[in-house]
Amino acid sequence: MLLPMAILLRFAILPGMSRLALFALCVVAACSKSAGNQDKVSSPPSSSGTSDVIPVPHGGPSMGQPKEAAPANPPPADDRSRLRPEEGKLAIELPADAKAGAEAIAKVTVTPGAGYHVNTEYPTKLTLTPPQGVTLAKAELAAGGHDNAKGDADALDEKQLAFAVKLTPAASGSYTINGNFKFAVCDKSQCLPKREAIAITVAAK
Repeated sequence: MLLPMAILLRFAILPGMSRLALFALCVVAACSKSAGNQDKVSSPPSSSGTSDVIPVPHGGPSMGQPKEAAPANPPPADDRSRLRPEEGKLAIELPADAKAGAEAIAKVTVTPGAGYHVNTEYPTKLTLTPPQGVTLAKAELAAGGHDNAKGDADALDEKQLAFAVKLTPAASGSYTINGNFKFAVCDKSQCLPKREAIAITVAAK
């Protein structure tokens, strides 16, 4: 009687164990499949030439390459405010015999070139700065304007413009009077304003 009962119990336990074993096999298979999928996602791209890396063209511009430097010494601009040789001549006549305590006269003259003439309507002005030891009869000399006024000029016409600078050195020695000269010359088509820096050097005895 004991033997049949033992056999029945064994057959009753076997189906439960089979279900448990089947469940364990399913869990192992699912884990293996998940691990396989993860390997596929995280695997690095192959070096077969299908990557998205864009090569830098040879000989092309590089971001680290310095730009071409500008010329260190650009050519100077053409200064139209200076009197050109073909436009005329600016001359300074120094006093021949300057003496301490006596008035001397220097002359500033503009003579237009061929095909040019002095613009007598231009507000011509000669502004002077005397050094210490020299006295000027007048530090600012003017002429011209709409009324063609001669003003302080010794000569004012289309052929010549001239100013006499009267100066008195206090003592013997060498002196330089600096100044700015504004005038204009014209040709047949246009008038050209000029601005010249001048220097009158006087050697007084």
